[in-house]
Amino acid sequence: MDQKKTFDAVKMVREVRDRHHEALKDKSWQERVAFYEEEARAFRKEREQQSEQHNQTV
Repeated sequence: MDQKKTFDAVKMVREVRDRHHEALKDKSWQERVAFYEEEARAFRKEREQQSEQHNQTV
């Protein structure tokens, strides 16, 4: 059972964590909260658009 790994979740999580650290290292607590709120808003919008596209093809 020699399977080639096509997706490395640990690597992805580390990359995201490192990017967030760099973006937030000099920010205040309020700026950090605002950053994550905006990230969540963008994610929800993207998921909504994907859902709408999926519903149009079904």
